[in-house]
Amino acid sequence: MTIKLLDSDRDILRICHELRFVTIDHLVALTGRLRQALNVRILQLAAEKYLYRITFPNPNQKHIYTIGTAGFQYLAHIGLIPIDDVPARFRANELKPLFLNHTLFVSDIHATLLLASRASHLQLSEWREGKGIYDDVTFLDGSRKVRLPVCPDGFFTLTNTKRPEGSNRLSFALEADRSTTTRRTFEDKLRAYCNYLEQQKQEKKFNVRWFRVVTVTLTQARADSLRALAHEAIPDRLQKFFLFASREHFSLDEPHPIYAEIYHTAKDDKPASLVPA
Repeated sequence: MTIKLLDSDRDILRICHELRFVTIDHLVALTGRLRQALNVRILQLAAEKYLYRITFPNPNQKHIYTIGTAGFQYLAHIGLIPIDDVPARFRANELKPLFLNHTLFVSDIHATLLLASRASHLQLSEWREGKGIYDDVTFLDGSRKVRLPVCPDGFFTLTNTKRPEGSNRLSFALEADRSTTTRRTFEDKLRAYCNYLEQQKQEKKFNVRWFRVVTVTLTQARADSLRALAHEAIPDRLQKFFLFASREHFSLDEPHPIYAEIYHTAKDDKPASLVPA
């Protein structure tokens, strides 16, 4: 039986498209709807392929939802997304647990920023994610030419509506760290971002003069460890470009502390010239 879509369904589909992968916790927080009624509705939407539900053998692990083929088509039909966003073939059933857990962590951060923006003069004015923000950088390491990827988990901008235009925006490249990255791999990420910023490649790729790299970890201990590593690996003139925050200090229920972790740490310490000393 085909269901009739409601305005509230449009919000569910929009959130699933915007965040890519969600649990019912994300949907409850962002829609404000009662969990039991929302759960019934998303199961109905999944049955009609507006949503795709990813289930797990462990009954304690929450189902994951992402937009389905009918949901893509509906959002394109009403003009909320470009027709080019509708995939030719859906691949959610090919996703691996490691990827899903990492992507859900990114969704947590994205949703927290959206929630924090609702009652604040700080607004999440831009969020970009996916292969479109990937790049690379080539540089000399001694006499050896090195090429490294620059692949943030997200690129976002916070706008302070109380500040004059032109001085009210801060942009960030997000690294969501679940403690699975080795020391060597993280050092390579730091080297890549340093050279990327010094070559000013962000002006063409992201249309910004500079950005911060914010690494969000699951624990404060991990954030402290990576901060210490960055202090050793990054030149002093570039230290201010790298921020570290812990998921322990904010949540979907208490989203506003994320600004203390990210925005307020950066806003009063604008980077100097990127030209190497």
